[in-house]
Amino acid sequence: MKTNKLLISLGLSFLTFSISACANTPSSSSQIKLEEHTISRSIVADYGRHVIDNVTFLYGGALIPISPSVCGVSNFVVGDYVEITYTGEVLELLTYPSRFSGEMNVVKAELYPARIVEYLVMNVPGDAEKKELVPTEEFKEYRMISAEYVINEDGTFVSLESFMKTAEADTKLYGSNPASFNSFNVTALYSYNPRP
Repeated sequence: MKTNKLLISLGLSFLTFSISACANTPSSSSQIKLEEHTISRSIVADYGRHVIDNVTFLYGGALIPISPSVCGVSNFVVGDYVEITYTGEVLELLTYPSRFSGEMNVVKAELYPARIVEYLVMNVPGDAEKKELVPTEEFKEYRMISAEYVINEDGTFVSLESFMKTAEADTKLYGSNPASFNSFNVTALYSYNPRP
């Protein structure tokens, strides 16, 4: 009988200790501050390497891990700079394109949008065969540095050279000036306004 009383007494002591130890532990996970991480990258275009004959928009060199709607837009544009703050454990798998694996709980996503620059296809005076791409008056200081393709609304693309051969005068193109550049460089062209 003494043994049972001793076991009951020890059991009650352990139970009291367990309850008091739990009293200092937060009662819900919302009270635990999870460590936040930030990834910042520009949206770039893959022209046919990932999906043949179609443009793929990437987050640096990775598949985009969030929907554009998280940033309050309907689509991403080449040159957008996106900063994602998240909690969770995420690994970037170094394939091409790379992929994020794990649990990314987005806390916030900040978009620094690319500027959209308007261009017109113009005939070169004195040469009926030649055409050039000229920025409209509002964007006359912008210059192209690496736009080799024209992206279409259906996701296809064509080389700028081919586009210019068949384009009619006064056709409008839309250039993308990256938000992360502090310059007037245009790095991508669209046959439609990607952000009307």
